[in-house]
Amino acid sequence: MKNMKFIMTLAIATLMTMPAVAATTGTLTLTGTVNGNVEIIVTPEAAASNLDLLNDATDLKVATVTEKSNTGYEVTVTSANSAELTGQNAATPDTLAYSLKYDGAAVNFTAGSALITDTTSQTGTSGIDKDLTISYTGNVNLKADTYEDTLTFTIVAK
Repeated sequence: MKNMKFIMTLAIATLMTMPAVAATTGTLTLTGTVNGNVEIIVTPEAAASNLDLLNDATDLKVATVTEKSNTGYEVTVTSANSAELTGQNAATPDTLAYSLKYDGAAVNFTAGSALITDTTSQTGTSGIDKDLTISYTGNVNLKADTYEDTLTFTIVAK
């Protein structure tokens, strides 16, 4: 029994005096995520709410659109009335067709919607300003009414 106590004491003392085995290298993975950040700002010109529909307009600036993105993105524009200014008198509305240019390029609506920007580039923090212009042939025979169309601009990250 004494021998057993001695052997146990010796084993414990030996273990306590042995150097600890330590790793010589270690790793740490640092991770961060930046989500796609897109923003669109539509700044109307005064002319947008005061169109002279009796006289022709050619490339009349109606808004500045600011596109902002930290990744590739697309911008679409949707016309509620398929690119027609529509009278608000529900009984007998007249319409006046118009066309748009976005950053100098013709906007081609298909089923009331058009892709107007498609890029793999990012814009930078201040964004990119693009002019929106309208053209139409005035019509002196339009009924007395208020004519309007609503354009909705949508930006999505790719």
